[in-house]
Amino acid sequence: MEEKTLNTGIRGMYCRQCPELILGDLLQTRGVLDADIAYFKGELTVVYDPEIISESDIRRVLSDGGYPACEKGAAGTNPILNALKGPFKRKPKP
Repeated sequence: MEEKTLNTGIRGMYCRQCPELILGDLLQTRGVLDADIAYFKGELTVVYDPEIISESDIRRVLSDGGYPACEKGAAGTNPILNALKGPFKRKPKP
């Protein structure tokens, strides 16, 4: 069995529960062998079997979960800044 590793930035995290949600989605995906998130860096490492799942499929799982993959250090990868901006972008309910 061949293993590949995907290292990417992750956009949209703003609380300590976000990595748990992301890892839960990934680790339940067939072909994903291991995953780890460096929360404060906004970076994700995924070890996967390329015979079962492709990198684009992993990126799709992330996007479908609301946390799209992006370049490391891209805008939206810093969870502290995301948490500070979040409440100010929300529109009040009528």
